Amino acid sequence: MDILLSVIAELATSLVFLGLASLAVYWSLVRGFQPRTTILMGALMIVVYVGGSFAADQLSSHPDSWASIQQTFDQIWQVKAKALTDDKMPQSDIDLIQSLFKEYFLFCLPAWIVSGSLFAGFLAYYLVSAIGSRITSRIGAPTPFWKWIIPDYLIFGLILGGMVKLLSPENTWMEMVGDNLLVVFVFIYTFAGLTITSFYFRKWRFPVIARLLTYALLFELTFNAVCVLLGVADIWLDFRKLKKTPMEPIS
Repeated sequence: MDILLSVIAELATSLVFLGLASLAVYWSLVRGFQPRTTILMGALMIVVYVGGSFAADQLSSHPDSWASIQQTFDQIWQVKAKALTDDKMPQSDIDLIQSLFKEYFLFCLPAWIVSGSLFAGFLAYYLVSAIGSRITSRIGAPTPFWKWIIPDYLIFGLILGGMVKLLSPENTWMEMVGDNLLVVFVFIYTFAGLTITSFYFRKWRFPVIARLLTYALLFELTFNAVCVLLGVADIWLDFRKLKKTPMEPIS
């Protein structure tokens, strides 16, 4: 019963975030903003909402929000550690996984919020465009997924994150900044890689089932790295030859 209530609560929270993003996206589309800008507006709405809620909790008499987040992390990790112990994994390996889990999930929470907000903004754009384009001429049909191109200059964000990570002393705020930058830009270039795979799925007429299975596989860590590399390499190789043709997602 507790698990069911938890799932319902998470679903309700996700719907609230999607609703907030959809309002911002609708406002942007009606005013003629370009698709990329509308997605950023939707993401910004969620970031402001989450940031404002966190700040309000910090200023109120409620328990410290960060302490609550750490407590939740510890509870999740205890369940995970028990499962690893039951699988007879050496304690040294469990400690290493815990360290990585804390470094790239707990301490990179701001990056995951930003990434999740971008994803919600993207979903909201497609939802509002698909419905709104049938209701009013002020909203155009959504841009096909395979046509999206990440601006070349964003590679400097990925490079900056890597440099800060490498040059900062361990367990410092600067290292955390580097980790957060890496998480956000790896997410962005994963998206870029997925648009490239979508282009070739369409070109080679892959069946829908095969596409879905391949997308699921791409989220596995090893294949996810391949996806990121595709997104980065597209800056120079232009796999789809779309940069020669001006279209909205590029502008």
